[in-house]
Amino acid sequence: MAASETPTLVSGDKTVTAAGTAEALGAAQRVRSITVVAKDNNTGRVYVGGSDVASTVNRGLQAGDVLTHTSASGWLDLADVYVDVDVSGEGIDYYAVKA
Repeated sequence: MAASETPTLVSGDKTVTAAGTAEALGAAQRVRSITVVAKDNNTGRVYVGGSDVASTVNRGLQAGDVLTHTSASGWLDLADVYVDVDVSGEGIDYYAVKA
């Protein structure tokens, strides 16, 4: 396998400034899979989804909860993954396999 085809692990975090306002996880970057972990010190829930994500869209993640998604089409873009929170200043850590 050529070095350019070797999967690369990327990681980061996202803190949402204002509760109720979904923010993109990051800049455009293609990944094969992503694991999102709600920060341990969160006091409210974190919601992960598309640009329309909100507390009314899914039940959300509590502190320490983990969500993993592997793309069926081969890749997804970090800029298309959004995070919202119940409490301003809370967020997630993420780990992804770069496409």
